[in-house]
Amino acid sequence: MVNRLRFPLLAVAAVALAATAGAARADWLVTRDGGRIETKGPWKVDGRRIVFTLPNGTLSSMRADEIDLDQSAAVTAKAAEAVQEASVARPEPKKEPVLRLTEKDIPPVSGADEEEASGEAASDKGAAAASTLEVTTWEKTPTSDGEGVEIFGTVRNNGTTNITSPSVMVMIYGADGGLLATNEAAVNAGMIPAGKTANFRVAFPGVPDFTAAKFDAQGRGFKVNPEATGGEAGEAPGSEGAAPAPPAEAPPADAPPPPAA
Repeated sequence: MVNRLRFPLLAVAAVALAATAGAARADWLVTRDGGRIETKGPWKVDGRRIVFTLPNGTLSSMRADEIDLDQSAAVTAKAAEAVQEASVARPEPKKEPVLRLTEKDIPPVSGADEEEASGEAASDKGAAAASTLEVTTWEKTPTSDGEGVEIFGTVRNNGTTNITSPSVMVMIYGADGGLLATNEAAVNAGMIPAGKTANFRVAFPGVPDFTAAKFDAQGRGFKVNPEATGGEAGEAPGSEGAAPAPPAEAPPADAPPPPAA
């Protein structure tokens, strides 16, 4: 019996030495009927018994003729090889770049737009006014169907001119900084006087939530010029160029007094 088991023992020893490089390994015993028993550390042949330790730390043994030692050595070798392969650092798969926006990619929230270096004509009063609109407050709330989110807010005209055709473009972002959606809000006023506010609302169907929001408020400004008057102050219209009335002559000294009224 001892001679018959000598070769399997050599195979087991080789497997044990090869597996010592791994931090953790599983040794196996394969029974004659095909069953498998996991052992904690290598098992050994002690005469006609196979002595091993179970994973829970219990020392145990089985009759040698119940164990297929060749198959046990093969299965243990495969387990050790798998542990070694797992311990080798594998390069992580290359990840696709995630779109990230910087501040220069986002339109300004508010403030006066600087004139272009090329110099647009100052007389072009129909051009969009330097925006003085600013979103001062806003809050988000779920939509009525619960499948999206909407934003209610207030926009203020911080300038000295009236703003017509106000618009608010809203951009929302996820936790990773990526742009989720963009939509234009509905403003409840066609004109916002200087120093006054208006309300706006925008919905994002299909977007249950977001982490951050940015606003681009724009409008067109104008001033009301007083209409020109017909003449200078204190002068009736049409009196320009009229001859002055002659002064009244004094009555003679010997003239009778005028009759009493």
